[in-house]
Amino acid sequence: MIKNDIWITEMAQKGLISPFEPTLVRKVQKDASVAVQPVISYGLSSYGYDIRLSSAEFRIFRHIPGTVVDPKNFNPQNLEPTALHTDSSGSYFILPAHSYGLGVALEKLAVPENITVICIGKSTYARCFRGDTRVALVDGTSPTLEEMAERAENGEKFWGYSIGQHGRVIVTLLESPRYIGRDSLLEVTLDNDQSIFCTPDHLFMTRDGRMVEAHTLKPQDSLMPLYRQLARGYEMVYQPLNGHLYPTHRLSDEWNLHCGIYEDTPSTHRHHIDFNRLNNNPWNIIRMDASAHIRLHNSENYGDEFDPDEHGESIREAIGRLKQNPEWNAMFSQQQQQKALNFWHDPQYTEIRQKVIEGRRNCSDATRQAHREAMIEYYKNPTAVALTGQLSRQAWAKDDGTRRSQQSELMKRLADESKTRHEITADVVRSALDQTGSIRGAARLLDCDRSVFRRFPEVIQAFRGLSPSKSLQNYKVVSVKDVPGIHDVYCLTVPEAGNFALEAGVFVHNCGIIANLTPAEAAWRGHLTLEFSNSSSADCRIYADEGVVQLLFLEGEPCAISYEARQGKYQDQMEIVTLARV
Repeated sequence: MIKNDIWITEMAQKGLISPFEPTLVRKVQKDASVAVQPVISYGLSSYGYDIRLSSAEFRIFRHIPGTVVDPKNFNPQNLEPTALHTDSSGSYFILPAHSYGLGVALEKLAVPENITVICIGKSTYARCFRGDTRVALVDGTSPTLEEMAERAENGEKFWGYSIGQHGRVIVTLLESPRYIGRDSLLEVTLDNDQSIFCTPDHLFMTRDGRMVEAHTLKPQDSLMPLYRQLARGYEMVYQPLNGHLYPTHRLSDEWNLHCGIYEDTPSTHRHHIDFNRLNNNPWNIIRMDASAHIRLHNSENYGDEFDPDEHGESIREAIGRLKQNPEWNAMFSQQQQQKALNFWHDPQYTEIRQKVIEGRRNCSDATRQAHREAMIEYYKNPTAVALTGQLSRQAWAKDDGTRRSQQSELMKRLADESKTRHEITADVVRSALDQTGSIRGAARLLDCDRSVFRRFPEVIQAFRGLSPSKSLQNYKVVSVKDVPGIHDVYCLTVPEAGNFALEAGVFVHNCGIIANLTPAEAAWRGHLTLEFSNSSSADCRIYADEGVVQLLFLEGEPCAISYEARQGKYQDQMEIVTLARV
């Protein structure tokens, strides 16, 4: 059971936390000559306690060339002390980009024998979002941060969109999606009716490339947009630098080259391994020669490989209805075709074939002219009868127009089903086009004539990327307002670029500071040694004497052997950085 503020206050009076702040401190006045200043909050919260980073010591990991880090025989020289800086914002240590550091907690703990203490990072350093915030991924999906955190625990990797150091949209690896803690949130509403729930200090990228904290955003502020659209079944992204659209799968190919996945080759075509043009994960993109790429796609049976989505099912149903039509099957089935071939090649029809051939040879000009005139009259007047007695079939003479009308209706219906196919909708056509990448391929998938697509000129133009698209949203801020209560928050890290795109269509700063702490066991005493890693591409301040991590107290049954009973080697840690002991 997680313990609340009432229990924490009572236990603090017995030495659980020292020194102890009975409220959550957000502003302090350090001396009479200085005005009240905001600080990163510390002190008691509803179901936890935010402890501070001590100014006594902070060490940064430094690589020593020619050495290997051995956890059983750690070299203290690998961790060098760093200076404490002070300015108008307060005292702080600087943790360089892509580095690792150790600090120590200001507060001392004395954990009861039936309590375990869990340490989690503060969202102030993480700059977080609510768990249901969706992230734009290059595989065409947009999972929530909470879903990504769960899937990441199983080893799954994610690639999204970032703005590179030169202002170009690039594909990047999104690392460590994770739960951060609980914090207050703001709701940032955009002009595309999307709302983003984030911590007040989370940084948003503006249209001119600046990073601005959420609480400073104002209505009509323009944010850096992520524009995506389909062209010939491929996703294209808008490049803010030149205003042009660029294929996402080529951006993923650039990521492969940048990471050395394969050498740059003269091959000109990028192929989606799973034939899904919307799955632009770098592992799904390979390079091929143009001729090999064309042969591969021409040999692919899209109808068999097609994985039905909401439109794919409609396609399957449409094909099924066509094939169930008995008149269609009677006219065009393989069985009928085989019978026709048998007539001209099977020995059992030899005698009949000879009579037919002989009759055609003996057909006089007068007979052929009589046939011609009768046919003209027949189709000119449905009720007409044949005028010549030279016709061999007397059905012509008895036909009152009914037979001809029935045949005409049948042929019209068959032509309509084989070509026009009214059950095929615009959504079905667009899905087939996106799946196959061409009109010819879509017609083959739908088992229809290409003339079907003439009913959908807008769909064809949009597929070709030629239609005037609907007016793009400007991704401007409409409003910023507080959200009542305290909420679970999540974030992730993008070491390569320091930012990533949300499904809402804007770019935001990533979470750079990761706090990695070992739980404080039952009956443990001392000052916690705090571990931090900066996975962002920029140096980061970590403020001393201000909140840095949050403690959660979990109660259970008393254990058989507590930390004190087994004389743990980290008992009674001092207010200094304690290195690993073996």
